Amino acid sequence: MHGLGSAESWSKRFQGISLLGLSLVPLMAIRSIVTPSVIESQSLVVGFSFITICLLGGIAGVRPSTCSVSRSPDSMQEDREMSQEPLPRTESARRGHHYPCEDFSTHVLNIGESVFCAGCTGLSTGAALAILGSWLYFIIGVPLLSAELAFWTGFAGVAIGIIQHNVYRVLGKPSGAFRFLLNVIFVSGAFLLLAGTDQLAGSIAIDLYILLIVLFWIYTRIVMSKSEHQRICSRCGSQLCQNQ
Repeated sequence: MHGLGSAESWSKRFQGISLLGLSLVPLMAIRSIVTPSVIESQSLVVGFSFITICLLGGIAGVRPSTCSVSRSPDSMQEDREMSQEPLPRTESARRGHHYPCEDFSTHVLNIGESVFCAGCTGLSTGAALAILGSWLYFIIGVPLLSAELAFWTGFAGVAIGIIQHNVYRVLGKPSGAFRFLLNVIFVSGAFLLLAGTDQLAGSIAIDLYILLIVLFWIYTRIVMSKSEHQRICSRCGSQLCQNQ
């Protein structure tokens, strides 16, 4: 239980810092507390940097060993019925990267005979959309129709992504589709925030700040997810998952 409390404490700290970092973006982009600074090929530097972050995040999101499996729930149920012993903590005993129990049933998406982590799949889908948007805006040079609308939409999307686990607790057991959607909004929001800021402020310093804070948001998302999983497992008496 001590470990659980420590994990939750760190999760709240990371979440607080992430929200604070997000709140500074409007001050820099709209209030212009940072002196505008432009460098040659700024759009290419920022664009390719963000695309790289999205690619790495997208690859992590679809990595079979952590976020998806190709085995069906029925086949895993058959395995459990064939053995009188608790399943070991291996990937074959998991749905996506969740254990096959009722408490994690809303954390996954069932697509055909495959089971995928709803959060990871949402992050990967959002990353794909963000890469497309970054290529159009930063690389090709297609301007935003409304920089302010993109900025505030992105701001709201990132905020939702940061507090998503709080939303889940309020709603009880939201569906895997809902978790998928919130993570798509999270990553897509980061792109809209970056592009909106770039068009509003045109400052490489602010763009680089957002790129750095995006990395912190990603790590915060990982910390919060791990804390949530530990919290769920700590309430479970099953021997299937030894993750207490």
